[in-house]
Amino acid sequence: MTRSNRILTFLFLLGLALFVWWGDKHSDQFVFLWRVLNFGAIYALAAVGYTVINGITGQFSLGPHGFMLLGGYLTTLFMLPMHQKKVVWLFTPLSWPFNQFTLPYSGFILALIAGGILAVLASLVVGIPALRALRGDYLAIATFGFGEILYVLACNFMGLTNGAMGVKGIPRYTNLAWSVGALAVLTYAAVRLKNSSYGRALRAIREDELAAESMGINVFRHKLLAFMFSAFCAGVAGGLMATLIGTITPDLFRFFMTFYLLMIIVLGGLGSISGAVVAGFIFAAIFEALRFVDTAVVPGMRMVVFAVLLILVMLFFRRGLFGREEFTWDWLWHGAKRAWRWAWAKMS
Repeated sequence: MTRSNRILTFLFLLGLALFVWWGDKHSDQFVFLWRVLNFGAIYALAAVGYTVINGITGQFSLGPHGFMLLGGYLTTLFMLPMHQKKVVWLFTPLSWPFNQFTLPYSGFILALIAGGILAVLASLVVGIPALRALRGDYLAIATFGFGEILYVLACNFMGLTNGAMGVKGIPRYTNLAWSVGALAVLTYAAVRLKNSSYGRALRAIREDELAAESMGINVFRHKLLAFMFSAFCAGVAGGLMATLIGTITPDLFRFFMTFYLLMIIVLGGLGSISGAVVAGFIFAAIFEALRFVDTAVVPGMRMVVFAVLLILVMLFFRRGLFGREEFTWDWLWHGAKRAWRWAWAKMS
């Protein structure tokens, strides 16, 4: 990275930090915008992890909704106040040890990390047998089935999840500082990973597993580590979402959540981390703007709109916004120059 690019990156991050500080201070005045930005950061965070396993490594996983469920519930169990735990688990007592403690606000980051770690452990349970023996559609079915198993368990483990009734009264700790901060940290980690020798090995696996293995790459180990990173991002995103909405139920993390993430990474460009971030915010804006469709037209019609959008993208814009490329300041500069030349030619 050149010196000018480093300066631009520093100024961008400084401006982003000031905007986040200002946005949280004025969240009551711009409720809709604040909500869209928070959801956009959360969707983008989960999509960044999904891009690593699905776009960069080329492994068709359909299980991030299960990992988000685990992260969301564990964060809730850590952060829910004791008096609210007694109210929510009225018929079936909350299981030990979560009925003995609650973390203060200062422990929120520990709860998010714990949610991510739990998702990583779950990814080992499904990833070790599935990634070793399966690929393609078979891997997709296995990971999808694992996500649905977690959903069924969440509906029936009353002592931990309160079943289908869910948990209400969760402290709404998530704000732009937390959601955008987590997105920035994990996006930086994903970009560094992609540009490392490890990331080059992942791309080699995506192109041809047999050729990669013949070059000495431990294919299974690399796929498993990418799967674990993806699960960690999904677990943290689930925790942020639960503490943004203030309530959590198993239905919040049904398969449609993976469908959302699939649309985001396809729209952004399979293999592009920058594309996943940008498309995450675009998706959140469209998703919230179309909320009236479910109430004013037909319930569930919003999903039809998104399904049509995905079909159109696959038919006419297969590479997405970025393809497999990443955003750079040079790319922005050259794009601005081309746009200026085009506009000048039109005016002339």
